[in-house]
Amino acid sequence: MDKNEKSPEKSSSKESKNTSEGIKRIEYRGDYVRISRTGGVAGRASVSNKKLGLGATVNTKHGLRIHKRLWNGARVGFQKGRFQFIGRYGKGPLKINQSKKGFSLSTSNSFGSYNFFKPQYSSFKMGGYHVRGQTAQTLQLIVLLVIGTFNLIIFSARALYLMAWLIAQIVLFSARISWAIMVFIKNLIQGFIQGFREVPD
Repeated sequence: MDKNEKSPEKSSSKESKNTSEGIKRIEYRGDYVRISRTGGVAGRASVSNKKLGLGATVNTKHGLRIHKRLWNGARVGFQKGRFQFIGRYGKGPLKINQSKKGFSLSTSNSFGSYNFFKPQYSSFKMGGYHVRGQTAQTLQLIVLLVIGTFNLIIFSARALYLMAWLIAQIVLFSARISWAIMVFIKNLIQGFIQGFREVPD
């Protein structure tokens, strides 16, 4: 009976663990405070020296983190005895991310970022609220779809305008050539007739 009673407790604990892992992070980030559903409330402050590339962040929950810029886009840090390496390279909407686990490709917009290789690491933010995980992945896909549709409409409109302009220039050029040919033929005929009349009998 004891064994039978313990087995449902183990299964229920596994289920609760799986459900807790499936819940994604929702947070609010301010200049000196961070409020999240899972982490609670934490105060934070940062100082940095751009010339030396050194910086430090104090968090009331996670303690002190010290980081050093290695080169443009890459930095290393230490927090609670753990080594951190973060790299982010590229100009424009596409970025190459580097960490201890490898590389990934992501795109950024005003609502966060979408990671193509690791979609679960995507982020979505609006009005100070920050969401990660499956929810952020879905919201980012919607944002990318809207942005892509808008850019496609703009590109199509510009392409149609350029095509119409080229057609108008071709028509105008053809009309000028045709007019010049007509004027040349007219002058040639008039000159031939005038010369024929001036020939003595």
